[in-house]
Amino acid sequence: MTENQPATWKRSAMRMLGGAFMGGAAMAALLAAAGSDLLDAMGPSRLALGAVGVVYALMAALVGFGLAAPRAGAAMLNVGDADELRDERRGMIRSTVTMAAIGLVLVLLALARGPGFAAGPVPPGVAMGLLLIAFSGGAIASWRWRNDFDELNHQLGLEGCFWAFCLSWALLTMWAAADFLGWGVTLTPIDVVSTLAAMMLLGAFVAIGRRGMMTR
Repeated sequence: MTENQPATWKRSAMRMLGGAFMGGAAMAALLAAAGSDLLDAMGPSRLALGAVGVVYALMAALVGFGLAAPRAGAAMLNVGDADELRDERRGMIRSTVTMAAIGLVLVLLALARGPGFAAGPVPPGVAMGLLLIAFSGGAIASWRWRNDFDELNHQLGLEGCFWAFCLSWALLTMWAAADFLGWGVTLTPIDVVSTLAAMMLLGAFVAIGRRGMMTR
């Protein structure tokens, strides 16, 4: 185990670097496609929300690619081999759909028209309607799938939620305190949405990382 650990970390690091490169390239392409006028009108908070949404969408795309091509996906994703992808196909399809839905909704929210963003290409009613559909669909799916997860995945879900809550609480509390104390750090509603979505993702990584599942 000890002799194999450096090689394992090296593989994990290369996968992370590859994912970061693909994410950066995708973000650069999207920013170029959006144009400077729209980006300037969006402002930092909307851009941050859109970036979080793109991260979710990219993760969904990567996992979806891995499921469609298990041999190539095994080299890209943090799994043992192609057989593991095939064995976990059902659960990973659900995760892919969930991440894709979250990513789409966050991007649409970032692009929705609102006060101070009249140039938004997405009608506000469409963005809010899809958000409600996503929440409702997620609640129904979670209830129907509640008995489909094994003990490990169930525990990982609870731990991920715990870390997401703790990280969100700490960050938003400090941010809000700095805002109302007049320290020049503004916390807007859209920042809250971005923070919660980002910390939910980070909490999942913390949960699996603490169990050593990032270096398989």
